[in-house]
Amino acid sequence: MSEAGRTSVVVIGLVVAVVVIGALAYLMLSSPSSSQLQSVVIRIGYQPSTHQVAEFILVEKNWIVEEAKKLGYNVTIVEEMFPSGPPEMERFMSGALDVVYVGATPVIAEVGHAIDTGAPIAKIVAPANTMGSALVMRSDFNYTGPQSLKGCRIGVFPPGSIQDTVMKKWLKDNGLTYGGPGEDVDVVLVSGGPQELVESLCAGHIDGALLPSPSPEILEMRGVGKIVVTSSEMWPNHACCVVAISDKFIRDYRDLAVLIVKLHIKAQQFISENVSETIDIATTRLSRDWQYNESFTRMVMEKSYIENPTHMEFPTDLNLIVDSVMEFAEVHYELGYIPVHLTQEDLFDFSVYQEALSELQD
Repeated sequence: MSEAGRTSVVVIGLVVAVVVIGALAYLMLSSPSSSQLQSVVIRIGYQPSTHQVAEFILVEKNWIVEEAKKLGYNVTIVEEMFPSGPPEMERFMSGALDVVYVGATPVIAEVGHAIDTGAPIAKIVAPANTMGSALVMRSDFNYTGPQSLKGCRIGVFPPGSIQDTVMKKWLKDNGLTYGGPGEDVDVVLVSGGPQELVESLCAGHIDGALLPSPSPEILEMRGVGKIVVTSSEMWPNHACCVVAISDKFIRDYRDLAVLIVKLHIKAQQFISENVSETIDIATTRLSRDWQYNESFTRMVMEKSYIENPTHMEFPTDLNLIVDSVMEFAEVHYELGYIPVHLTQEDLFDFSVYQEALSELQD
């Protein structure tokens, strides 16, 4: 090789070395080490339901933790499980949770009171699911329509829950009174969760129950009850579970709040695009949470997500649930659950959702 050739090789080698060293330096500067990351604990409330499978996806696939590193955070996720929405929101309003997957109506109930008391305010930032509940009557019951429920005892979650609200509005719309003994329908408020309602029906303590998926599927598979009407028929296209974040968390960690909503939207899309893997994730999580064996849980998940008898939907557009949530708020005011009329600004933070959407579209 000539002297000029050797010189060219040396020059090229030096250029490559400079480029490689520069790239490594950039990566070291742009990717903070663990010692440079800000430690943040994100406390998430959820319920063991097929409605909130997006939460399972986020946590089981470690999306929040991994993506938060790019923003300079070392995130630790702490989950807390609840039997239904009202106790979950009580915990939230005590300041013990940052993010909740919960029914829209428990948010309404707590915000309605928090406005007067100054407690932590929940802001709805994304939809988790719509519809997805069903009225299940004992197997030998002859259901011919709402009027056939006269004299029945129907179990629901505590006041302020989605199921309590839907049930009472539907009975009223059909000219039926409700309450305790002596009314057309004895609405029994169960303080526990789905398991308590399932066991109450199994034991014959109630004639039926309005329950979120997958409890209706479980009751049918056990041969204990039968779905007679879905919540989508009782209140068409109603909102159900939402993602809510405390306004304090949004103020203190806005970038993380936007990240959570962005990843939640991604998880909602994952559900419809990857049904088989969604079933896998839900089976693993719920068999643990319910303490059921995995084979039975998988059968329940397949019935819930493939047959979908309760008409669950997992929208990504926050605007699709606004009218329904505001209608819920008016019903809550009429029922005396909240002392004030609420506005969209009281309940929603559209700016966080819009920022998340913009980042997804970039």
